[in-house]
Amino acid sequence: MTTTLVPLPVRRHQRPHRVGGWLPRDPNLVVGYLRDLMDEVKKHRASGPRGKLMLSEPIQDLKDLIESTAELRMLAQAMFDEVPDKAPYNEDPVGNKQIESYQEMLEVFEFVMNHKAPSWKKLEYDVGLIGFPFNAILDWPMGTGSGYAFFLKAEVNAKLKVILDTWKQDVLMTEKSKYVITTNPDGWLSQESLVHIQNDTNVVGEELTFEQIFKCDPVGDPKHWGFKSWDSFFIREFRNMDQIRPVAFKDQPQWVANSCESKPFALQSNVQEYDSFWLKGQAYSVKEMLHGHEKADQFVGGTVYQAFLSATSYHRWNSPVSGKVVHTEVVDGTYFSEPTITGFTAPEGPDRAAPDLAQGYISHIATRAIFFIQAPEPIGLMAAIYIGMADVSSCDILDKFSSKNLPATVEKGEEIGTFHHGGSTHCLLFRPGVNLAFVTGAIPANAKKNLPIRGALAYAYKEEPGTQYQTHQAHQTHQEHQAHQGYQGHQGHQGHHGHY
Repeated sequence: MTTTLVPLPVRRHQRPHRVGGWLPRDPNLVVGYLRDLMDEVKKHRASGPRGKLMLSEPIQDLKDLIESTAELRMLAQAMFDEVPDKAPYNEDPVGNKQIESYQEMLEVFEFVMNHKAPSWKKLEYDVGLIGFPFNAILDWPMGTGSGYAFFLKAEVNAKLKVILDTWKQDVLMTEKSKYVITTNPDGWLSQESLVHIQNDTNVVGEELTFEQIFKCDPVGDPKHWGFKSWDSFFIREFRNMDQIRPVAFKDQPQWVANSCESKPFALQSNVQEYDSFWLKGQAYSVKEMLHGHEKADQFVGGTVYQAFLSATSYHRWNSPVSGKVVHTEVVDGTYFSEPTITGFTAPEGPDRAAPDLAQGYISHIATRAIFFIQAPEPIGLMAAIYIGMADVSSCDILDKFSSKNLPATVEKGEEIGTFHHGGSTHCLLFRPGVNLAFVTGAIPANAKKNLPIRGALAYAYKEEPGTQYQTHQAHQTHQEHQAHQGYQGHQGHQGHHGHY
């Protein structure tokens, strides 16, 4: 296929929009989770001494912090008081027994942190809160003015980090969470769940089963399929990475590979050093995204591509280019901060699965892993940011690419890190002067399905003064790519046609 080489027109700002059909068209569908959870908390409380639920140290520490100043106590309670007392807001986002105080919130936190692994429920999947129990508890309060202020507090986020880390280490990464990794109707290996995971993972034209796609052992371990915990299920590996997800144009430095199994969210050019990322356009503010790093200046005026990982996606990260990783860091940030543009002050009301609509915003303030990679021309220095959303508090960089081992050589498509638990988002940043022609599926308006990790994402070129580009034979079908790589496996991929 011959195409004309032209710069891709990119809109300057990104309007908030729903990603991947996660949020329901009918708000009345947003029911169920908290109703059941509150019943569980009530039963657990009744089984305790004198009918009280004792708070463990991480939860008690948050309670003590809240009650240490009048400001924090006011904000913690006001974020519940400010939720409008009318439908649907007097019903919780995924239930109909409203949590009315920070004391009740802490009791539910206590139960979830020590006992609760997210189970599969079709309804929760439809409303975008599958696998996000803490986010479900806070979904309405975080959309209030007081919630906005409360969840930006550094001291609050420090306590939340301990709570989420304790939950991960004591429940999600242990056999205590295996009870949800089963073939039961509310298990992640149920037929209903597997169908959704398969649909999210299979590229157009493929109908592979979960067992064909991912490493698992349904024969040797028919109950849990070899998964030892919730975490081992969520960071599952492809059965044959090079067969299932071959690296597109591996030896051609002009091509950028897709870094995560994800659906496009935003694409912006001419990004600024500082911008109003908290306003409706969700413009990117490069210096703050990159945590003030000295190399951030090189990306002012450049391009940002952002894409979203659902809870059912593959959660490992792979390098989008070959080259040298010259800097990495993990930035501790916020966990439940939602901008006012997606809260109760928004004309369309609050985001019913926050922070889905605010991914541009959270790329500046949430916990995130930052990579700077020096690639060959025409790309040169680029940056990649892997951002935890809500309950997703862990961004793990592989030891090879930790700061103590840098610089380190990296190959396009090589694994570089992973998220732990649930949905997340990531950004790729390119310097000004690097023209990018993105494949059709990477344009947010065209996005209908996850783009496969390590697949073709964008073609980079530098336009020299006075050069007249006529046509460029850059397209290569997946079958031709497989032949070039010497791959003899299945041929289910659809060729990616880019604008370049």
